[in-house]
Amino acid sequence: MPGRLVLTTYQNLGRYQLSLGQVDWGAVVFDEAQQIKNPETLASRAAKGLKADFKLLCTGTPVENSLRDIWNLLDTAQPDLLGDWSSFRERWIKSVENASVDEQAAHGRELRDTIGRFMLRRTKEDNIDALPTKTIYTGLGAGSSDSALKPGYEYDERLSNEMPSAQRTAYDRVLQMHRPRKGGALETIQRLKSVSLHPATLSESGAAWDPNLSARVNGMVQVLDDVHKADEKAIIFVMTKAVQARLAVWLHDRYGFTPKIVNGETKAVASSSSKTRGTRKSIISDFESKPGFNLIIMSPLAVGVGLTVVGANHAIHLERHWNPAKEAQATDRIYRIGQTKPVHVYLPLSNHPTLESFDVNLDTLLRSKTDLKDAVVIPGQVEDELMRRMGILDAKQATAVAD
Repeated sequence: MPGRLVLTTYQNLGRYQLSLGQVDWGAVVFDEAQQIKNPETLASRAAKGLKADFKLLCTGTPVENSLRDIWNLLDTAQPDLLGDWSSFRERWIKSVENASVDEQAAHGRELRDTIGRFMLRRTKEDNIDALPTKTIYTGLGAGSSDSALKPGYEYDERLSNEMPSAQRTAYDRVLQMHRPRKGGALETIQRLKSVSLHPATLSESGAAWDPNLSARVNGMVQVLDDVHKADEKAIIFVMTKAVQARLAVWLHDRYGFTPKIVNGETKAVASSSSKTRGTRKSIISDFESKPGFNLIIMSPLAVGVGLTVVGANHAIHLERHWNPAKEAQATDRIYRIGQTKPVHVYLPLSNHPTLESFDVNLDTLLRSKTDLKDAVVIPGQVEDELMRRMGILDAKQATAVAD
């Protein structure tokens, strides 16, 4: 049926892969293509099985977890460009795993040179004039000189706080309790992650649910006091539900109102037309409609594609996600078309007086992941003449776009 446009979901693509795979499509466009980043899923295999003259992949996060993501996306759009998975893993993945941070960036640039001609990248900062500035404030840097920070980052001493005594004691106890056994390292890391947020998250620490016992919370409060003075709005991102609930109480005691919480238990849409209260949309609408200072607590896992909160222009990542792409997606809830104020993003951390803390190590890890992603995915243009010479434009081959 010439001229027919079909819209479907990735779930239906997997469900009806045999039917859809028999159609000779003129073009197939995969929006939010990170949904098929995993080559082992049914949707990903169905996507590769589609017959099309042209395939276009659009995604804001072409590298979410590892370079396997971008291999699979390119393998969907331009098969054999990077070889099969085993060849790619041997050539690129192992090289990156065994390299230093600087060497990883070099490998990323080399990979970019291989795939860059088949990619376009649009960045908000470069392409949307109406967007205001965005600044990321960190407690880890080179002090006032900012010499070690990337463009767009600033050091903020409010975000760098030493662990209070109870938090430091709980942290040291976790290290002392570590035993070399199967799964022991991961368990210890998870416990360090928890205690670095607040020591009371570990019941055996005996710590009270006191906001003053968390270095990160102490840094967050300093920022919020200034947001309060500026009469602006802020989102606080935190994943641990126990801390979300306590945070609402602490902030009520300090500012006189209880911030709403949006997490995985919050309904995305109303179950009926008469029950709209308590949905994400209604909570955000109420949050934005209140004039002046206001706060909302959100899980970065529950604020995915399509959610807009441009009424706030401050975002505090009190608990950071392992995946920097998820963290960036959360930040982008306030940094979108419709935002009129400068956007400020804060990354508070807990410092140990004698050790390189979990927060410092996590920040280093997330920066290295981001640097690797940026080294691979860089602004550029597909060169039409090269595409023609390779027979891609008129031989009905595929290209990929990182949006």
